[in-house]
Order: sequence, then structure tokens, then C-alpha cells
Amino acid sequence: MFPVIVSGYFDNVMRPDDYVVLIHTPELYDFSMASPSVVDLMLKELTKKVTALENKYKVIVQKSKLTGKFRTGQGKPGEVVCKIAEEEKCELVVTGTRGFGTVRRTLLGSVSDYIIHHSHVPVLVVRNTALNR
Repeated sequence: MFPVIVSGYFDNVMRPDDYVVLIHTPELYDFSMASPSVVDLMLKELTKKVTALENKYKVIVQKSKLTGKFRTGQGKPGEVVCKIAEEEKCELVVTGTRGFGTVRRTLLGSVSDYIIHHSHVPVLVVRNTALNR
């Protein structure tokens, strides 16, 4: 989802003096039934994936001659994005959408819907057109 959001931001609203905060909320796992060794292995794997993602997008931000940071938060993605956006004093939140239909979005919830309704700043929702083909 990050590539769609980043390209939507770069193509539509980026200004040369922007400070970008990229926010990642890793998937939550239920470790209650897992052994300590499995938990340790999964946490190491998650850390490796987050570090690779962070490095990839730091390079993209640097190539665009912008400044910024990468933040990882734990919890429900919409809540995390709104909380970090407020902590960082963001002026705009750019998020993606998977383009779920009304029924599926109603049953599963929508991160972008949550952010739109709870963000203290304007929100730009970038649709992933590749998923709609």
C-alpha cells in the first residue's frame, strides 16, 4: 500500500519544503497460544521486515530531497495514524484505500474511513486503481 500512497503524495501535493512522517503499523498477531521460541522468531522476522521497509522509504524520501522520519506504531492502524499525526503536528494525512465495497467495508471496517472521521487535520485518500481492475 505504501507505494500507492507515496506516489499519490508525490504526484499531487508534495512541496519542496515538506517534512514527511511515514507511519507503519505492523499486523497484530495473537501470541497467546504460541511458544516463546515461536514468538521470538516472529518478532525477529517482523523487526527485519520493518527495518527493510523503513530503509526503502528513507531512500525514496531522500531522493525526493525531502526531510522526514519513519514511525512504527502498534495497535489499530487508524488509531495509530491519527495519534502519530497529532504527536508530530502534521498538517495533512495521506492514506490509501483498498477500494472495498460498502458491505465489506461495513463488516471489516476501513482504516481510511476511521482516519477521515477522527483525524484532526485534512486527509487525502489515494485509491489504488490497480486493485480495481
